[in-house]
Amino acid sequence: MSDVLPDGGQPLLMAGFIIAISLYAASGAVAAFRPALARPLMGAGILAHVVAMVTRGVLIGFLPLTNKFESFAAASLAVAIVLMLTWRHQRVYVMFLAWVAVAALGAALLLFPPELAYPPPLMWTIWYPLHVPLSFLAYGLWTAAAAAALAWAFDRDPAWLARIHRMALQGFGLWSVGMVCGGIWGVLAWGAYFLWDPKVVWSVILWFHYATFVHLRLAPSTRSRPWVAPALAGLGFVWVLVAYIGTSFLFGRSSHAF
Repeated sequence: MSDVLPDGGQPLLMAGFIIAISLYAASGAVAAFRPALARPLMGAGILAHVVAMVTRGVLIGFLPLTNKFESFAAASLAVAIVLMLTWRHQRVYVMFLAWVAVAALGAALLLFPPELAYPPPLMWTIWYPLHVPLSFLAYGLWTAAAAAALAWAFDRDPAWLARIHRMALQGFGLWSVGMVCGGIWGVLAWGAYFLWDPKVVWSVILWFHYATFVHLRLAPSTRSRPWVAPALAGLGFVWVLVAYIGTSFLFGRSSHAF
């Protein structure tokens, strides 16, 4: 980082992330009482978060997704953005997503060194900046689907079921495009569209889970079983955690480990 920042520049670089996590936590706390008041706090947190990420990107001259710190920070930002785009004044929904954003950014701040890292040669392609953000947004939408499932469990409002299906489908679409971009990037980086790599394998498992999910809506037998979509959304969130975190820390060496 010393090659990029002047002396004393690191606290300034981290300020945006500290402000963001503080506002996300405030939003999650306020949502327990007044969900409507939590929205401007979340919006302000996103603004601070974006400024911090863009600053890192400008300093390295590349998409700021080159290390563990930036990966978890980006995951947090994706969840926060999806929350703002799908906002509903329902405390369980807002609190779940706000605290997931806090947890991801907190992990970045507490567990990983925040030093800037220049991208290795295999990242210098348009396919990497397409593949990774699309994947994070899909993660965010599927996390929101799980939050909607939890909200449905509390109030049994049928409107949540439609939202669960919509967010599952949107995430599936983004994930599919992201996989195509990732396959092309894989050829450039490793010479193959597919590798027997934990993250690649779990990416395929995720794709099949949500492909099944979005098609089950057309099955007549599920119309009398409203619990199916929330159950699949909750299970999908578990698979997201495995695909994102488990494959990098629990499944041994992976060429995709961030």
